[in-house]
Amino acid sequence: MDIPVCYFCLKSGFLCQSCSDKLKRGEITQLDLEVARSLLDLEVRFPQLKDCTFYKAVEVPGLIFIMVGCRRRIPRVIWRKISKALSDEKKMAVRIIEKTPSLKAFLTQILSPARISSINTIWLPDGTWESNVKISPGDLRKLPAEPKILEALIKDLINEKVTITQAG
Repeated sequence: MDIPVCYFCLKSGFLCQSCSDKLKRGEITQLDLEVARSLLDLEVRFPQLKDCTFYKAVEVPGLIFIMVGCRRRIPRVIWRKISKALSDEKKMAVRIIEKTPSLKAFLTQILSPARISSINTIWLPDGTWESNVKISPGDLRKLPAEPKILEALIKDLINEKVTITQAG
């Protein structure tokens, strides 16, 4: 598995200058180090992880989101087993999200089990854009966290401004 720090630093628990600088600059967090160590340990049970890259982990109240990308498709059943193993270890719910170029596919993974009604792109005068994601009123309560928390999570994971609103 590819990780954002040196294998030696992760295994030894002592960070080299380069990895220490990444931590100080905020490129990685302490949670990223803990999750990377856990994922490397899980490679023994799940050899499919060898073809994956761990990007980032973000904790929201009661839930940890882990963003990964893989060169080969890994069945959802395997991801659930990995997620369960991490949940047991962290004593907190863990959701693994696969990095994808499709914003809709990415948001579907984060917002599940709530369903997305529509995604609109709003172009701003300064040349930037943001996305407005509409969720049906019945599905709003199914979101894994409050909309504002999920908006901040999405910004942290993929650096995109997203607003979650009620469809209707």
